[in-house]
Amino acid sequence: MTVLSFGIVDAAVFLDRDNTLIHNDGDLGDPDEVRLKDGVAEGLKALRVAGYRLVVITNQGGVARGRYTEADVDAVNQRIATEVEQATKQRPLIDRFYYCPYHPEGDVEEYRRDHPWRKPHPGMLLQAARDLDIDLGASWVIGDQPRDVQAGRTAGCRTIVLSADEQMIRESKPTASAAEFAGAVQVILKQTADERPLPNGAAAHASGPKTMPRAKKRAATATAAAANPMPSDSMEQVRRTMIELTEELRTTRQRKAEFTPLKMAAGICQLLALLFALLGLLQLSNSTALMSWVGFAILMQMFTVTLLLVDQRS
Repeated sequence: MTVLSFGIVDAAVFLDRDNTLIHNDGDLGDPDEVRLKDGVAEGLKALRVAGYRLVVITNQGGVARGRYTEADVDAVNQRIATEVEQATKQRPLIDRFYYCPYHPEGDVEEYRRDHPWRKPHPGMLLQAARDLDIDLGASWVIGDQPRDVQAGRTAGCRTIVLSADEQMIRESKPTASAAEFAGAVQVILKQTADERPLPNGAAAHASGPKTMPRAKKRAATATAAAANPMPSDSMEQVRRTMIELTEELRTTRQRKAEFTPLKMAAGICQLLALLFALLGLLQLSNSTALMSWVGFAILMQMFTVTLLLVDQRS
């Protein structure tokens, strides 16, 4: 069995975006159309006060369908973050946005494929856990679709589906369900209070995963994991997803190593250096012209080395 360890540092609430945080039934690439759902800003603030990190994970197949660009996705995400911060007077509130622009039936060839980040795959959660040192076993996922629940369950998180559809709830098998976002927040805060009771009747939401002593936090995580064990098929999917993520990163690094604009510029400078050196050799009888061409060759060679060094550091 492959054991994945991300460290016991922070718990998070992973949040679907469309129809969880904002109203949206289709492809949204215009930040002016962002409308927060009722109770979202207040709920996010309550989760933050309770010590949870907040991470948005969203499929954005509209990029693959050519409806909008990745820059548009970033603009919408930024508008969401801004509206939440303005409503709560707290900044920053959302720690990170992750999105997957790929779709296996997309119209844009560059994005037309499946991807380990695309829900129901758990790739975005696993990446966030690595990036932010998140304890997945102590974390939650809130979403309005079965794919959100499946991604969270596969990653080892507890899950809440936002739905009143009994059939969908039964089929998606979440840890809990709620009709509205505020209800989901209350489920998490109550579970947090039950698992992490505070002395002297202090308000449960005044503390949380961040302020809890590490030993107690580890024990609480173990209890949560025992109550919400990861099925063997989920472990296998996590293993496959991690392999896919590793391969994706390796391929990206290889592409970056094979070609970059800086390397292309360095290659051009190198060719010019050789050309100038050759022209200098053709002017052996004219010392002034020889020195001029050699000087140009040395200058181009210095540019070449500088560009390669900058490329290596980037």
